[in-house]
Amino acid sequence: MVIKVRTMHAKSTQLLMIVLIMLFAAMASLSQKNAYAATTTTAVDANIVSTINLVAQNGIVFGDISASSISGSVTIDVDGSRTTTGGTTVNSNTSGTPARYEVTGDPNALYNITLPTSVVITSSAGDNMVVENFISSPSANGQLDPGGRQNLTVGATMRVGSFQPFGAYTGVMATTVEYN
Repeated sequence: MVIKVRTMHAKSTQLLMIVLIMLFAAMASLSQKNAYAATTTTAVDANIVSTINLVAQNGIVFGDISASSISGSVTIDVDGSRTTTGGTTVNSNTSGTPARYEVTGDPNALYNITLPTSVVITSSAGDNMVVENFISSPSANGQLDPGGRQNLTVGATMRVGSFQPFGAYTGVMATTVEYN
């Protein structure tokens, strides 16, 4: 019986050795595959900002203008001052005002300002004038204060034709603000 026990023990040992060799071969095979791959982790972040808002207080008002036989222009600056060229004059008893807006959003946020290239204004009789050369304060970019607010003013130049027909002229201009 001793011989049989050794034979069985020898066979068990051989079987155990074969299983261990196969296990080590499998582990080596897996480790070789992992040598060509790597994994790491990184953070994923998001910041939801408040909406930027633009509220019009008033539009551009050029005031009372007189035309003549010579074409000209009226410019209203962001500070409200008016200048003229050519045969155009302004009635000094009426005032002009730049457009005024309030911008609100995230405190201290930077934003871009987009102004129109030109706007056509029309009288009830169908006569037209062109408003162009829009300027703003702040100019192309603004920054909201720590309370998330800033005032924006917009001026422009209106072209007045020779013998421009009298009447009230109106139009619509688009002003856009967006976060940088």
